[in-house]
Amino acid sequence: MIFLGTKLMKKRFKTIDLLRGLHIFLMIFLHLSDWWLMYEAYWLRDIIYYIFLPIGTTGFLFISGVSATLSYKSNQLKLKDSNELDWKKIRTIYIFRALLILIFGLLYNIFMAFRFGDILDLWSWNVLQTIAFSLILVWPLLKTSKIFRIFVGFILLLINELLLAFLRNFEGNFNLYGILFHFLYNPLTEFTIISFFTFFLFGTVVGELVFDIIQLNNEKERRIAVKKIFLRNTLIPGSILVTLGVLYQFPSFFLHNTFSSFIYAIGIILVAFSLFISIEEFQIIRTKKNYNIMFFYSYYSFTIYVGHFLLYFLFLGQLNAVNFWILVIITMSILTVLLRTMYIKLGPKVSLKIAISAASFILATKFRKNKN
Repeated sequence: MIFLGTKLMKKRFKTIDLLRGLHIFLMIFLHLSDWWLMYEAYWLRDIIYYIFLPIGTTGFLFISGVSATLSYKSNQLKLKDSNELDWKKIRTIYIFRALLILIFGLLYNIFMAFRFGDILDLWSWNVLQTIAFSLILVWPLLKTSKIFRIFVGFILLLINELLLAFLRNFEGNFNLYGILFHFLYNPLTEFTIISFFTFFLFGTVVGELVFDIIQLNNEKERRIAVKKIFLRNTLIPGSILVTLGVLYQFPSFFLHNTFSSFIYAIGIILVAFSLFISIEEFQIIRTKKNYNIMFFYSYYSFTIYVGHFLLYFLFLGQLNAVNFWILVIITMSILTVLLRTMYIKLGPKVSLKIAISAASFILATKFRKNKN
C-alpha cells in the first residue's frame, strides 16, 4: 500500500510482489470456483475453500500491512531530503488514499446491493473497505513498538471471538446489538474488520523487520540479518502458530472466520514469508527476469479486484468438476497474457493502485494549500 515513492530504500524484495500477486491469483480462483461450479459440483468448491480460503483471504491484508510500513518508513527518510514534504502533508496524503480506497469499496457495495436487490448490502465488508479502515486504524499504531502491535493483534483476535459469539444471537434484529453485528460482521464470509485488521497489523510488524534489513548495504551483513531475524521472529513462531491452529478445535482451522483458522493462517503466512525472503536473498532459486507472472497480478492488484467481477457472468453455475479446471486454466492463462501486455504497452496508465496514489497526492496538496 505505497502512497509515496520508495526510491530511498536500498533494496526491494521481490517476495512482497510475488506474495501479493499470489494472493490476488488465489482470490480470483476462489471466486471462480464459487461462481462457475454447478450445484452438484459444490463439493469441489468446498474442498478448494477448505484448502485455500484461510490463507488466501488473510495474506493480502498481511502483505498490505507490510507495504504500508515500508512506505511509512521510507517517507520518514524522504523528509530529511525534501523541501516539498512535511509530516502533516504525508499524513494528509495517507488519509486521502485511505478515503479513496473506501469510496471504491462503498461503490462496489452499491453495485452489489442493486445487483442482488438487498439494501442491507450497502454496508458489507469487502477487501477494499477493510484495507481502507485498516490504513486509518493503523496510522497511530505505526509509532508504537513491534511488541505492542503484536500484543494488540492477539487481543483483537480474542475480542473478536468473544464479541462474535455474543452478537451472533442478534443477527437480523433491528436493535442496537443487531445493528452492531451488521456493522462489524456483515457478511461473515468476507473481510470483517476486527479479525482481518489484525493481519494488516501483523504485516506492519514484519514490514518493519524487512525495512531494517534492506537498509544494510553489505550483502554479508544482510544475509546474517535475514538468518537471525526471520528464523527467530517469523519462521519459528510461524511454525508454532500453525501447529496450535491445527490442534485447537481440530479441524476448524479449515473453516473461515474461526479462531483456529486465524492462528493457522498467521502461522502459514509467517512461514511462507520467511522462506520466500530467504530463497530470494540467498538466491536458492535464481530468476533471470525482474518480473515473474505474479508481479503483474501484484502491480495491477486493485485493477484486477475491480475488473475480475466481469467473469461472474461468464459460466455462472454451469460447470462440472471436470470442465471447470479446463476453463479456469484457459481463463487464467488469457488473463496473465493480458496483464503482461497491459504492463508492456500501458504500464501505470491502467493501474488503479497508482492512480489512487497520484490522486491522493494531488488532493492532499490542494487541501494543504487551501488550509494555509
